[in-house]
Amino acid sequence: MEIVLFVVEMLLLGCAVGMISAALGLGGGIFMVPAFLFFVGGMDAHTAKGTSLFIIIFVSLVNAWRMNRGQDDRQLGLAVVFASGSVVGGYLGSWVTTLLSDAGVIWVFIALLAFVGLRTFFIKSVVVRREDVRKRQGVAMAIGVTAGIVGGATGTGGGAVLVPLALMAGLVSNERAVALSNTVMVFTSTSGTIAHLLAERTVELQWTYGHVCFALAPLVFIGAQLVNPLAARFEKWLTLPRRKVVMGVLLLLITGGLVWKSLHP
Repeated sequence: MEIVLFVVEMLLLGCAVGMISAALGLGGGIFMVPAFLFFVGGMDAHTAKGTSLFIIIFVSLVNAWRMNRGQDDRQLGLAVVFASGSVVGGYLGSWVTTLLSDAGVIWVFIALLAFVGLRTFFIKSVVVRREDVRKRQGVAMAIGVTAGIVGGATGTGGGAVLVPLALMAGLVSNERAVALSNTVMVFTSTSGTIAHLLAERTVELQWTYGHVCFALAPLVFIGAQLVNPLAARFEKWLTLPRRKVVMGVLLLLITGGLVWKSLHP
């Protein structure tokens, strides 16, 4: 019975991951990291983070392929600039947090979500022009590095930072933000996962190498694919004003829950 319950929990977690990744471009780590710590006995923050990044690779890869298929403007050049920065940042962020305690990793995660959640409410609608994007490649690179560091350090994949910052900088339209985020997260999560695979194992969970527990990946990935049709419809419904509210409220709710859990272990 416990095994059945665990399977259901991981599938439901995958559904949540698929929804926010495909509809909001935030990366499922904002659910996976706390869920792994809560539901998986013997899990620590470092392995939760590494496992989350490993799963995001495949979830984002499917989303990026689906969302860019048939699109004339795939923004591949911009994605390469973001990804170049995010690969460096992702590896650096993952490496740095291996030096922190579990509590330190969690509080870094909390600070990130609180800042981005509050700032999301103030995103303004802008017209994205290709010539302006070309002039802001330095800004795009800096955002990529920032998203990579944050994604690698927290196990989120960086989408929670990339989407709001890219919208704020006028580098991407609301309609294409999620596709761009998922494309970049493939590279961010891959670089972060490599760092975690090279780290020393810290838990006794089966099928774990370094800080990645491979046993959790299949169920979460399957759950994410189950909600893809619904997530696609929801993403089209999200105008910028709606996206700001949904993203901001979601991030702040998760932040509050993590603060409560940290203060009342």
